[in-house]
Amino acid sequence: MRDGAIYQLVALNLMCCHAVGLNYTAIGIEHVGTSDGAVLSHRRQIRASFKLTRYLQGRFGIKTRNVIGHNENRSSPFHRERVPRFRNQTHGDFRRRSMNRYRRGLRRMPRPSSVR
Repeated sequence: MRDGAIYQLVALNLMCCHAVGLNYTAIGIEHVGTSDGAVLSHRRQIRASFKLTRYLQGRFGIKTRNVIGHNENRSSPFHRERVPRFRNQTHGDFRRRSMNRYRRGLRRMPRPSSVR
């Protein structure tokens, strides 16, 4: 994806592990990079990510405020973790500051009305 190519690894109708407490509803987008900054500064990759996210927003009616990073999983209104020992687990990547930057860039992209 660093070159802007997008690879779908899992069908949209399959559930798999991606973000604790959100696996029942989340659609995961993985990026290539060693840090949030490295991903966000790679123009072709981030442009492809914005386009994919906008497509998914149009198809599934996802609001930009609900486009979150791994580290924001616990603050999502959709967070539902049934296994007690996992409830407070999160990831270190794509913290709120990075995702605020991502969401600002995303808002500048045209949003498709609806895709089916």
